[in-house]
Amino acid sequence: MKQGEDSIKKVSEIIKALGHPARLEILLLLSGKKKKMSVTDIHESLGLTQPETSRHLIVLKNGSVLNSEKEGSNSFYFINEEHSFIRCIANCMNKFKDDQ
Repeated sequence: MKQGEDSIKKVSEIIKALGHPARLEILLLLSGKKKKMSVTDIHESLGLTQPETSRHLIVLKNGSVLNSEKEGSNSFYFINEEHSFIRCIANCMNKFKDDQ
């Protein structure tokens, strides 16, 4: 696979991971925060169940959209800044939301 194809494949994986309204809401929520958020914070903010939130977070983490770190018994999630494309998507979504 060529280098450009690797980049296209990675972008495709990110877009696939974001392919659910709840996951887009999670991205928007985390993009508005300057800090990481726990699973509990996310599910309470969005009105999702804890298991549903955890499933979406796993998809986002596996798709390289989010990173996480464990502190005690809690997992905290935050946007993966390694791919500027993700922040760009979040910024565009926020602008679209503001335009509506």
